[in-house]
Amino acid sequence: MPEKPDAPSLVAVIAQGVLDAELAALIWLLVEGHVPLVVAAPAGRAGAGGQLVAGVIGSIRAGENVEGLAAPLTAAGASSLIRGRRAGGVVEAGSLGEVRERLGSGPLPLTPDQLTFLGCVLVLGESAGARRGRLRVTAAHYVRPLARDAHGHSQRLDPAVLATWDDRLGRYEHFAWGVLPEIAARLGRRAGDLEADLHHRRDDLAGLAKAGVTKLDEVQRLIAGYQVRYGGAHGSSAPVDLHGHDPTMVPGPDDGHGQGPN
Repeated sequence: MPEKPDAPSLVAVIAQGVLDAELAALIWLLVEGHVPLVVAAPAGRAGAGGQLVAGVIGSIRAGENVEGLAAPLTAAGASSLIRGRRAGGVVEAGSLGEVRERLGSGPLPLTPDQLTFLGCVLVLGESAGARRGRLRVTAAHYVRPLARDAHGHSQRLDPAVLATWDDRLGRYEHFAWGVLPEIAARLGRRAGDLEADLHHRRDDLAGLAKAGVTKLDEVQRLIAGYQVRYGGAHGSSAPVDLHGHDPTMVPGPDDGHGQGPN
């Protein structure tokens, strides 16, 4: 029996064009903050979705057991995910709406309130001009969790579109700015600090992809060595490594290299 291919790293999927550095930076931040990651894969392509989930989560949370994340979400798995006991999962679906429909039906359906805790949902699909059978993230959504108004009444807010692939332009259009204050509040960050942090992460990931630093173990060490110190003048954030050096993306203490690419 042939060996299962290793899951690609977060940097590898950027290099392969599955997503871009800006979207990857936001996914990194969300997964790091224990927001679930769900991939909607076309029918018959759950394996590709599972590789993406395992690679992204494995890059960011190296201690996470990602072996069980590659199989399509069961009712029990979906229940664990919305309760924070599972980092991610795959659903065979062509859109966020289909994901919600599938998980909201069947013998153990999630309720409409529970479906607001799906986290970040990436929709995989084929795009015009891509090699036949090649998938990329065509849409990314942030499912806004159930909120309470001033009187304690529950509010189900519409999901926010983070990014979409534009076939005509041949690039992603990004819309996350509209929901960054909510994400910052969820993660216990200031919105200005969060935005600056995302810019640093985007630039570092793009630099690593350009330099061909894509192996999972290398990316795990580099991500583990990333640290941002907040509280600079006017709410700025200063990127530092564990030794107070710049830039932010640096090898971990056991890497043996001098400094990561800019």
